[in-house]
Amino acid sequence: MNAIGTARMDGETTRREGRMERVGARRFAGFGGVSFGYDVAVVGGALGALAKDLNMNSGERGAAVGAAKFGAAMGAFGGAAAMRCFGRTRAAVMIVGTCSTVGAIACWAFVEASRSVAGFALGRIVLGVPVGALAVIVPAYTGESVDASSRGAVGASYELSVCAGMILANALTWFKPSKSLGLVLVSPIVLGFWSSIAFATCPESARWLLGRGDVEGARDALRASGRDENAVDAEMETLQAEVNDIDDAGFRKSLVDSVVGGMREAMEGEEYRAVRIALALALFNQLNASTSIINYSPRVLRNIVQAKGGTTSPSGEFDAFNLYTGLIVLCKTAGVAASILYVDKFGRRPLLILGSVAAGSGLTFACFGYAVNSFAVTLVGMCAFILAYSVSFASVFWVLVSEFFSMRTKSACTALVTATLFVSGALSDLIFPVLLASTGAFTFAVYAIMCFASALFVHVYVPETARLSLREVQALLGRKPSEYARVELGQMY
Repeated sequence: MNAIGTARMDGETTRREGRMERVGARRFAGFGGVSFGYDVAVVGGALGALAKDLNMNSGERGAAVGAAKFGAAMGAFGGAAAMRCFGRTRAAVMIVGTCSTVGAIACWAFVEASRSVAGFALGRIVLGVPVGALAVIVPAYTGESVDASSRGAVGASYELSVCAGMILANALTWFKPSKSLGLVLVSPIVLGFWSSIAFATCPESARWLLGRGDVEGARDALRASGRDENAVDAEMETLQAEVNDIDDAGFRKSLVDSVVGGMREAMEGEEYRAVRIALALALFNQLNASTSIINYSPRVLRNIVQAKGGTTSPSGEFDAFNLYTGLIVLCKTAGVAASILYVDKFGRRPLLILGSVAAGSGLTFACFGYAVNSFAVTLVGMCAFILAYSVSFASVFWVLVSEFFSMRTKSACTALVTATLFVSGALSDLIFPVLLASTGAFTFAVYAIMCFASALFVHVYVPETARLSLREVQALLGRKPSEYARVELGQMY
């Protein structure tokens, strides 16, 4: 066979291996965010009926919506400890298979026993635990399982699964919204079952297996991605170089030691600069009303109709305001799809900066619309905000989290960053309805300022990581911002 034919065969083999590798990672990411997205949208769609049933005021609405994120913050640390000790796929199966069922039963029991906001919020805290755990495990798995050329697109697929959960939940709350309480409480069991099946069919992370000393297991995981023996040998050499600096402390066997010791490493270790940048990104990700707009959009639009003297009660068994929320969710899905297409082509920084500026502009538009009681302008502003946010922070954040940390600190650092994300999101959900009731249109201006501030932060502190290997990304983050500000797409110098 001539050189051209050999090169063509090698190219076909590489593409086939890449496709098989991405299929497994996308399956993992594709089910990892469904529960998160479902929870966000279903509670927003059911909130009107729940508020009436449980007699909620503005503050209690915020507590009911944000409670699951406080549970998710706790679940982040449990997920990190579990994946560090048991691996990515086994941890995901155990957490989703058990916590979703236990959480749903606990939520139902709390609500039935108390019929109060406190009982509902407590139940939602329990339901949030597996959501937070998966938000740690999924980015870690996808970041380790694909090559640099497609790492961004596969990592962003996690947010696409969040959208899928939102679409499902929103569609289910269009009709018979007064019956939504049972939907909120029982449906996580069904989602948890199918997610567990999907996770169980994915190979374990070869990096994790090799770090534990399971050389043959790592080889089998690489073979499962479609590689031939020559490609497996080459990849094993690369992986070995990545895990050589990991000692027993990197894979603690004690769950408690995994959390406590890992947190100390995250805050005081060599990767402290990466941790601090990621923590700031987590805050900006949620303190711009990203989930609050979806959760409270029916309330926002109802307020405008009420201000004009219109009726806001559901017509029969159909709630049109949840249909408008569905439009916002579709804009989010379109933004995430665009991010998947372009995050590896254009890079992380351009999407984050331009998307944040556009998101702030959308909220400014919504601020004007709400101030003049324009239903159409407010809705367009919220849709524009969600579209821009989804192209940028919604997807790219998870890509960066999957790239920032080494195998030694990945579990602890990702847990800390993810917990910060959920806590800040819960605070935003608590504050939004109170601000809306007290300051009206100014609420949107506050969150618009956060969007513009996030663009400035990214411009100053966040390097470009597209097309760099994980080791190169982590080495880059060890430098000062002034040293990596000029790093070009896919180049280290």
